[in-house]
Amino acid sequence: MGSKRAELAEPAIAAWRPARAVFVAAFALVLLFLTLFSAYGHVPGAAVAALVLPAVLTPTLIAGAAVGVLAVGRFAAEASTRGRLTYGALGGLPVGLLAMGGMLLAYHSGPSVAYVAVTVAVAGVLGGLTAAGSPVSAIAAGAAAGVLASAIGLLVAYFQNDLVDFFGNQETVGSMADASYRLQLTASIVSGIAGGAMAFGYLRRTGLALPWPSYPLAGAIPGLFTLGAALVGWLGGLPLSNAVAKESEFDAAIIANRLPEQVNHGLILLFAGAFVAMILVGRTIKRS
Repeated sequence: MGSKRAELAEPAIAAWRPARAVFVAAFALVLLFLTLFSAYGHVPGAAVAALVLPAVLTPTLIAGAAVGVLAVGRFAAEASTRGRLTYGALGGLPVGLLAMGGMLLAYHSGPSVAYVAVTVAVAGVLGGLTAAGSPVSAIAAGAAAGVLASAIGLLVAYFQNDLVDFFGNQETVGSMADASYRLQLTASIVSGIAGGAMAFGYLRRTGLALPWPSYPLAGAIPGLFTLGAALVGWLGGLPLSNAVAKESEFDAAIIANRLPEQVNHGLILLFAGAFVAMILVGRTIKRS
């Protein structure tokens, strides 16, 4: 009787331990490190810190979710929802502390430093909490898709000057604005498509018989993380934005204008990723 019960429990436990989750977590941590490294030495004041904060929060959420998946699978596969939330949060906490340390190295002497540090740490915990969701394979697939989408964003940022010229910059204010808009739109669409394809591929390779809504859910997760980072960054960065407004209304206006751009980017990632994953899984469904 005991052995039969153990055999029945094994598939349920395995469902909380998605394949290749270790690699997803490793790549997510590398992405977070690269993001923090790119910020180090380039945050001279509060205004730049306010602009950089959402860019740090997104990979922090992704890495927190990826490490949270490992923590839940290792310690809470048979636990209740409360237990999975607890271990997911504990898994995301070290990620949040790591990101907080990196952010403090980049920005440690301006106003609202404590608010920035706490916001980044909380983002890691929030990412870990998502690992309590079911099916957890969709969370892992979404984290993998988020890593790819964010990596594309890093590449675009690194080659931004060349890409802006490619999209029609003629060294005038108007042409530069138009080229930047076209670049941002194209990057968002490409990132969403790549993320949706990654989510689909990851779930297919798990070999699990998942309901089809798991695929668009996984494809939408990079967009959800981006929107979550925009929200957390806006709430946690309010003291920082207020401090910037006291020093320069122009800088405050630039920071305020970035929020709609982040929301638009997140929405494109969400819908493009979900749509691509849904189309790809739809092509594998046999017609009756």
